[in-house]
Amino acid sequence: MQAQFLDLYRASLKTATEFMKTSLEQTERFQQQQLQMVKSALEESSRSGNQASEVKSLDDIVALNSRLAGNQLERVAEFWSNWWRVAGDAQKSMIDQMQSQLGQAKERVREGYSFTARTSEEAARLAASQMAGAASQIREAEQQAKHQRKSA
Repeated sequence: MQAQFLDLYRASLKTATEFMKTSLEQTERFQQQQLQMVKSALEESSRSGNQASEVKSLDDIVALNSRLAGNQLERVAEFWSNWWRVAGDAQKSMIDQMQSQLGQAKERVREGYSFTARTSEEAARLAASQMAGAASQIREAEQQAKHQRKSA
């Protein structure tokens, strides 16, 4: 029984470690994506600065602002799209790990039940055998007592 508890403890620690590892990997991936987006925004800002210095008319300013607004909107949409994708991937990974751990736990419970059933059956057989032996000894003792009374 103690070995089963130790197995359960080890499995729980392994599960917690795997969850933590997955979470950290997802966080790292998300931060890498964010860093890439910041670098891209810096490059875009530099390009926008250069384009702003070339503006010569009001129409150029409107066109530049329109492009900048479109780029910013695209970046916001990309950010949230990536964020939800990473969150979804993390959730899927956690669910997959949980299903795997539940499958393993189910197998351990099945093994424990099987072990308990076998042990119970063996204990019942042993008890029945001992009871039969005791009953046999009692009958023999009674017969010996009857023979001793008849002989006396």
